[in-house]
Amino acid sequence: MTDVHMTPGVITGDRFETVHYPDDEIRLRVTQGGNVQVIEYISTDREGPPPHSHPWHEVEFVIDGEVEFYVDGQWTRGGPGTVQMLPAGSNHSVRVPSGTARLLYVTIGPPYDGFARELSHLYAGGKADASGIVEIAHRYGLRLEGE
Repeated sequence: MTDVHMTPGVITGDRFETVHYPDDEIRLRVTQGGNVQVIEYISTDREGPPPHSHPWHEVEFVIDGEVEFYVDGQWTRGGPGTVQMLPAGSNHSVRVPSGTARLLYVTIGPPYDGFARELSHLYAGGKADASGIVEIAHRYGLRLEGE
């Protein structure tokens, strides 16, 4: 079980760091002061990442739009108010079938923000090669389904 560690405080809505993937804007809202992170995720990604797992727990809450969540070998569609709960090590994915979706992610465990920043830097040079993505993913403990 992961112990939760966080620093008390208030972070106003205008304080965040933004990183980008080709079809995603990721706003890193809470990344300091413990092992709980809060991320706002805005996406038009029709394919989503391949099913994968990672060493942090994750809660994904749909604020706007429609998304499709993959967990336990099946896809489920949901709109605003839908929540996907993912214990560390769960194989999962998420994609946006049409339009734009906005989600709130809360992660507990090893920090997500370093992974997000490194992947964003890789994409900044144009289309990222698969080997670079896999190398970064493995460094942060991510594994593709079946690995």
